[in-house]
Amino acid sequence: MISQVHFKYNFDNNIHTIKIFSSQIISIPLINNYNNIVHLNVSNNSLTQLPQFPINLEELHCQYNKLTSLPKLPKSLIKITCNSNELIVLPELPNSLKELHCWNNKLKKLPKLPILITDIRCHNNKLTSLPKLPNSLQSISCNYNQLKSLPKLSKSLRQLYCWNNQISIIPELPILIDHLFCHDNQLISLLKYKYINKIIY
Repeated sequence: MISQVHFKYNFDNNIHTIKIFSSQIISIPLINNYNNIVHLNVSNNSLTQLPQFPINLEELHCQYNKLTSLPKLPKSLIKITCNSNELIVLPELPNSLKELHCWNNKLKKLPKLPILITDIRCHNNKLTSLPKLPNSLQSISCNYNQLKSLPKLSKSLRQLYCWNNQISIIPELPILIDHLFCHDNQLISLLKYKYINKIIY
């Protein structure tokens, strides 16, 4: 078993990827001056906080830690995977973001969603509502929360996983949707759409 350690290392200025996962580290050095870093993976450790991110970071993987908050996210970020932490709130999401995986935290709400986002996985939190869904959104899993309703669904939505909430009415479904899982709610009625390949309620 590896003991918990502070990770210290002087990175090469040309480095573009950092992977320090499954090492039980409790801290990492400052990396914000390494502007060539685009991929950062510090998942499955014992981190309680992260340093400021490099300005050109595109992918962040920090799942399975003990984080209660995140630093400001860079404007270049495309994907963030921060599930299975102790996050109570998320910082402002950059407009560049396309994938948000924040399931299994303690989130009570989500920030405003970027206009380019396509995939949201926010299940197993304490959400009581969702923000406006951009038309770019193709898949959302918001099951196991405390939702009583859903916002208007995006026209591009293909997959909706919203089971185990307190939802009474499903909004009008977009024509592209082919997977709908909405069981274990308080649904009054649900319109049947013949073009849905898989529906469970």
